[in-house]
Amino acid sequence: MKIKMLVSVFGSSNVSGNATREYKQDEIVECKEDWQVVLGNIFLQEGQAIEVKVADKPKVTKPKAKKKVAKK
Repeated sequence: MKIKMLVSVFGSSNVSGNATREYKQDEIVECKEDWQVVLGNIFLQEGQAIEVKVADKPKVTKPKAKKKVAKK
């Protein structure tokens, strides 16, 4: 889950909660671990963040080489 911070907020920066950090306004936070998802949901419920849906990056494909046609 990815969230975008609407305001700057101090919150936990590790699983045990004994360290904090500032989540800054307009920062995109990727919540991968369970404790991050819980923290992200709190930010969402409090109106301090919104969930963002980021589409997968498009794959870059090389153009196909043209086939050479032998002229008669």
